[in-house]
Amino acid sequence: MAAIGSALKKFAPQHATTVARSLAEADDLAAQIQPALFVVDFDPAYPGLTEFFQRMRHTHPDARVLVIGAGISDKIAAEWRSLGALQFIQKPFEIAEFGAAVQALLGPWTDSQSLRSRGTLRSHTLADAILLQCAGGRSVVLQATGPNGKSGEIHMAGGQLVHAKTTKQSGVEALEEMFAWPEPHLQETERATSAPRTIHGPWSNFVFEALRQANARQPAPVSPAPIPKTGKKIVVVDDTEMLVIFVEDTLATADPQLQITTALNGMSGLKQIERVLPDLVLLDYSLPDLTGREVCIGLLQNEKTARIPVLMMSGHVPEMMQTAADCHNVVATIEKPFLSEALVALVKQTLETARVPKPKALARPKVSETPPVARTTVTDKHPAAPPPEPAEKLPSVEPVVQTAPVLSERPKVSSIAAPVFSTQPNDVVLALFLEVVSMQLTSSLRMGAIRAKPSSSAVSLHVSPAALRAALPVETGFELGRVELDANGRIATVRLIPTRQPFQRLPTRNAFEIGGVAVVPINSHEQVQLTSTTAAPMRMQLLTHFELAGVELSPNFQVAQLVLKNRSHKVRVTLSSEAVGQEQTGATCETASVRLDHSARIAELLLNPIK
Repeated sequence: MAAIGSALKKFAPQHATTVARSLAEADDLAAQIQPALFVVDFDPAYPGLTEFFQRMRHTHPDARVLVIGAGISDKIAAEWRSLGALQFIQKPFEIAEFGAAVQALLGPWTDSQSLRSRGTLRSHTLADAILLQCAGGRSVVLQATGPNGKSGEIHMAGGQLVHAKTTKQSGVEALEEMFAWPEPHLQETERATSAPRTIHGPWSNFVFEALRQANARQPAPVSPAPIPKTGKKIVVVDDTEMLVIFVEDTLATADPQLQITTALNGMSGLKQIERVLPDLVLLDYSLPDLTGREVCIGLLQNEKTARIPVLMMSGHVPEMMQTAADCHNVVATIEKPFLSEALVALVKQTLETARVPKPKALARPKVSETPPVARTTVTDKHPAAPPPEPAEKLPSVEPVVQTAPVLSERPKVSSIAAPVFSTQPNDVVLALFLEVVSMQLTSSLRMGAIRAKPSSSAVSLHVSPAALRAALPVETGFELGRVELDANGRIATVRLIPTRQPFQRLPTRNAFEIGGVAVVPINSHEQVQLTSTTAAPMRMQLLTHFELAGVELSPNFQVAQLVLKNRSHKVRVTLSSEAVGQEQTGATCETASVRLDHSARIAELLLNPIK
């Protein structure tokens, strides 16, 4: 909760943040401060929220709600944004994603046709209450009372919709009937284990279909004819839907005449840009199908779009800045997360001043060419630098020349006296700091599976063979790049990107604090799980062997990325931040599975101790 409060102060600095420890306290606070946004951490779930939101619907109809939990997928959350009052974000989440959701919900989120405010408690429905209970994985019955004394029940078991009934209907038909009731009164009750099951299959399919059927019976609202806009044309390309909403609302509020088009991936963005021919493109670097760099190159290779200026926005600053240096259509950059005032000022300035010169014939850059520098930058923090000297060749490593992200400024080279882990050619050891999300304990209270996430993208690389260490220019730091998984969902290859910043070791934390631990049963006989609920969870260091399989070079032979091939699924975890080189310390684990984020970087690891 402390971490959420800190993030709210960052992303909503003009709003006061108040924390409630119970629903009763939330009732009292809401009556005093008239909240614009409720942020509910529903992991783990707790009872009473159905009745709470019914009360808030009447007392604070214009407030919005963001529910944080683990039971709602990104796909369901995205589809629900256009239908319901409650908005969801899945744990674990990136801080930029949370910030975008908060800023979008605090903004003037309106329907583009009717101009009515969306996502407020005014439109809270039975479907919202069902999604909330399913998100929490609860076993509960929602008692619904409709007009003329009609009544019904909706049963959830372990977060799944299993049964619905009214006086005359049961199953999906009863669900559709209750969805058609105007403003039913809802109450949570305990579910009897003997209740029948009349609904089978994924609950989200039935909820969405029943809601669509109920909406189809309602008369369509009469919306005024939209007034054509005459302002500048902007295309926004970003795969985080809440950030797209935030950007669109922010810009439309600042200038209602702006003509804004959105796209959620790179290919769709290219098509929209070619169709619209906008005055400006706002482009994310990390997209699910293409990188922002690839989109920029695609625009430059198309005569119709080659002179359209691009404002790139990303939290991956090194890649973004290098793209700005290599692609002259990137005229400005802004680092995520950003506030609305900074975005509006930069967009206004860029629309007024940015001009992309007529490009020369663009193909894949030749090795002999020096990448052009960006024509405009937002700040003076990234001055253009002269082309660096060619990198030295590596023994037994075949260089791959391609247009990978490169550094606009070569970091200082420093050598390290790395310990010798093995004598295998090209052997390297990757060190990564992890924060423990949860840890399973066996019935004898021994350590079981560990679920952990990277503490940061920064890693250190330790080179074993002396010949390789002498030939490889050891950079001041690296960060994790894209990861490829094998058929079993384990790491196959990892890419490392050199950075300007030296690697900073993080302090390890060797224990959970009992006051900040949730004990969650995994099954009834063997295991329990300890889940850190504090703002400073347990942190450990992970050491794993890789083979340096290749080097990706820039057109001027500068090291752009290292390609590491996994040697073994065995890793070592230690609670000593200085344990590199002392392999006898810590515990040996096996990587059971890996979850990647939308940019193919490591989001979470599941480690199983090897006995």
